[in-house]
Amino acid sequence: MMLSILKKRLCPLVSLAIAFGCGKKINDPASAPVINHSAQMQELPSTLTLEVNSANSTETSYLLQRNAWFKLPSHLIAKNASAVGKTVKVYYNLDTNNHYEFHCLYSSSVQAAELSFDKCQTSDDVTIISNVDDLEKMDFPMDKGTSIKMQILNQAGNKIKIDSSYIVDWK
Repeated sequence: MMLSILKKRLCPLVSLAIAFGCGKKINDPASAPVINHSAQMQELPSTLTLEVNSANSTETSYLLQRNAWFKLPSHLIAKNASAVGKTVKVYYNLDTNNHYEFHCLYSSSVQAAELSFDKCQTSDDVTIISNVDDLEKMDFPMDKGTSIKMQILNQAGNKIKIDSSYIVDWK
């Protein structure tokens, strides 16, 4: 009696499982479940803004607490005054002895609120980047314990604030 009850309940379930399960290969990519990777949360790089306010000082520095990769800005933003005639130099991987790996220069453009990328040079004044398109394609390593220093080279007259924004991938 018990056996007949099991046959009546178990056989249809087994038959149904075999009917739907047959014909699919385990290693067939078409039969594999689709996993949506774009729905996973990813950590986005942070942003660092370095500001020089010439009312207080013509330079400012930021000490790196850990290694990072930086996207360098193609332009700097001027606030409170016109940037016309201004030049800003930004030093990267500056150590405590004022030695640095490279610097980039930004000069005023026709827009009074912006300083445009001019070039990047090594500490020996060898130009390494002179095209803004090349600058935008690169990521630059910055070392723990070094600094980024931004300096207004030809400050005269108006008090100006300059912002430099970086996309940073902290390591």
